Amino acid sequence: MVENSSNMKTFRSILLALTTVPAIAHPGHGSENPLSPGHYVANPEHALPLTLTIAAVVVVAAWLTSRKQRTSE
Repeated sequence: MVENSSNMKTFRSILLALTTVPAIAHPGHGSENPLSPGHYVANPEHALPLTLTIAAVVVVAAWLTSRKQRTSE
């Protein structure tokens, strides 16, 4: 049980570190209106994390679906 608690603390620390990354934003980057969706798609500093997040969600969803199918058989 101690090992599981340690893993959760590590997971929480990593999650906290990743959620603070948007706070690193600075004024004056990009050529689009910063409030428009195009700003997040056209600028690499936004597009890369967005793409990686979408990929991670797809991978986790596929894993959960395959796991659910294996347990129901």
